[in-house]
Amino acid sequence: MLAVLGLGGRVGPHPADGALTPALPVVTLDAVGSRVGAASDYLEVGNRPLFGRDRRPAPMNADAGDAAAPLEVNLTSVLITAGLKLAIVQNTSDGASRRVRLGDVLEGTAWRLVQLEPRRAVFEGPEGQRELALRVFDGAGGQSPTAQAGSGVGGPVSMPSGATAPNKPDAATGAAVATDTPGQGAALGIPAVAPVTPDEQVEAIRRRIEARRAMRAAEAAAEQAASEKANR
Repeated sequence: MLAVLGLGGRVGPHPADGALTPALPVVTLDAVGSRVGAASDYLEVGNRPLFGRDRRPAPMNADAGDAAAPLEVNLTSVLITAGLKLAIVQNTSDGASRRVRLGDVLEGTAWRLVQLEPRRAVFEGPEGQRELALRVFDGAGGQSPTAQAGSGVGGPVSMPSGATAPNKPDAATGAAVATDTPGQGAALGIPAVAPVTPDEQVEAIRRRIEARRAMRAAEAAAEQAASEKANR
């Protein structure tokens, strides 16, 4: 198609005699000064960025962690589920507990949680990687678990008058048949239970773990005291 249009029709081999070669045109360039102005002439470029949606500078992240902040925490709890991997650490200076998900940066620092296992966590920061082992509760500094008021542990649970007991599971299918109808709980005066958030679930698990460790430590201390008394 290009040949039909005549493209390349004037292109031929280079003459064998160099004297027959046409001279190249002479190009003369004139020296000119720099056309870039002073830096003050381009301040508007920073004030109105080209690729900004609103042509305004993006605000700086005020919550960014201090890169020089050391990792002064203890690993107190580890939560690993199918959809969540989370570690709970306790600051050694103020005792505050903080949660950090796998892949996130610990609040107030530049340390990122890069690896999490049932009894260890690995953080990566300005000083490289640092491994934290799960702290084992030694029974010091904790409070003994106490029964919550109104928990009703050890006593029968009274049912409101007029309420029917739930049906027992079917022997053939093993499934319970529900007899409650919508609004029946409100009619009986039973308060509705608010949904539990993931953070509240994590906090409840952490409290149960701490209470269980304190109970085991108290039992071990009691057994040791009884053994020492028997040996006297």
